[in-house]
Amino acid sequence: MIFHEKLKTFREEQLNISQKEAAKLLEIPAANLSRYEAGTRQLSLDILLLMYERYGMSKEQFLDLLSLSPGTRRTAETLVEQAHESKSQYYSQFHDLLEELLKDAMFRRLLLELRDLSDKERTAFLQAVLKNHS
Repeated sequence: MIFHEKLKTFREEQLNISQKEAAKLLEIPAANLSRYEAGTRQLSLDILLLMYERYGMSKEQFLDLLSLSPGTRRTAETLVEQAHESKSQYYSQFHDLLEELLKDAMFRRLLLELRDLSDKERTAFLQAVLKNHS
């Protein structure tokens, strides 16, 4: 069985939920999930890890989903570990940067102001700031 078939089978047999329910659980459009399960659209690593978390898969189930053969299982396990390590390093870099910036009262005030804006207002504001600094 190939990946997209395993993905659909897991949802149907292990979770016993509809595609629409799974899409809501993953907070993605149902059409995207349909394409992933049909094999017509590639999953990003973020969506794959989201499925792992939100579907409540065990590590064993996740690796079985990714594995085509026993030889590829170790490769998949290594890729997952590398992805987690990369994500951790990425967030660590931001943590260090933010730790320094959060000492500045003006920066903290900016964050509070941004938080209170709508998504549309926040996007417009940030685009204006970036345009002025280009």
